[in-house]
Amino acid sequence: MSSDFPVLQRKCLGCPALGDLGRWYECVVCGSQITLCGPCFDLGKNRVSPKHKYYHPMRALYNKKMADIYFGGEVLVNGEAPQSFKCPFCDDMGFTAEELAVHVQEKHSTHPDASALIEILETMSNGHMGSFGSARAHHLAMEEQPLGGVQAPMDEEEDKKSTEIRCQEKSRGGLSYEVILAEPAPNVAVPKRPVTPGKNVSVEEIEQKLKAAEERRISLEAKKMADISTKLAKVDEATRKKDEITNEFITQTKEQLESKMEQHVEKREAIISDMKEKLKIHAQEIEKTRETLEQQKANEQKAIEEKLKIAQTLRDENIKKMLNRLKEHERRAELVRQNKAQTQDMDGQQNAIASSG
Repeated sequence: MSSDFPVLQRKCLGCPALGDLGRWYECVVCGSQITLCGPCFDLGKNRVSPKHKYYHPMRALYNKKMADIYFGGEVLVNGEAPQSFKCPFCDDMGFTAEELAVHVQEKHSTHPDASALIEILETMSNGHMGSFGSARAHHLAMEEQPLGGVQAPMDEEEDKKSTEIRCQEKSRGGLSYEVILAEPAPNVAVPKRPVTPGKNVSVEEIEQKLKAAEERRISLEAKKMADISTKLAKVDEATRKKDEITNEFITQTKEQLESKMEQHVEKREAIISDMKEKLKIHAQEIEKTRETLEQQKANEQKAIEEKLKIAQTLRDENIKKMLNRLKEHERRAELVRQNKAQTQDMDGQQNAIASSG
């Protein structure tokens, strides 16, 4: 994975996803021809084909956003994100390339595909991840040959015309070469190797060769263990630095939070004091308003009582006036009745005199 995190347009073989896949997986041997997005790889959609074998390691790649999510704060070795591989023979997980090679040698050395996987892992362990372009072309060319046959040689001029080399920078300090070979020429005679005459080998020479081979094996294992120890030391150092950065971040965050909490408490106490003062002033104003309203009520009640007294006095006077008027009216009515009676008496007397005359 490049440290520049370019935006790559990829097509997932397991689903219609196309473009920037965020987190995706590519075959170490087949390259970008075998690309799976993260969800499809997690669901086990890594389908094999005549060219893509089941034991080919799949390398995880990330864009800038996903790399920050998965490895934010980590120190990446050589700008590469750490890889974790699964054993294709027993499905054990969590191996680096070196650890997987040792695991396959110890546990699955008799498996028919163990030697091919170990060769791929040794190439990866030696830091030649970028050379898998040419190795992939050679691997595919060897797989395309028919069983029991050997690809016929081509002359130099035809080789130049039919061979194409593509180079692309895959990681810091490494190049990835993709070699496209021409189709094998049909009906070409295969040259036969000269027969090597037999050689008598003594038991001592065989023992010496076996001893030398054992020494080379021990030396190779010691070298691999030393490399593994060095890489584990680097991983421990990176883990330690990550822990230091994390602890420092936690400490700073805690201090900032405590400072913000103190400021918040101070602000809260100031707000509460201000609210108490305002409530006190408001209560005083309410008390003054209540006293004023009570005084106004007393004054209004007194005024109402005075008005009621005045109204009672006026009512009594009006009643007396009305009684006096009724008495006067009654007296006048009595005079009118008396006058009317007298008038009637006088009219009767006149009528009687007139009738007698």
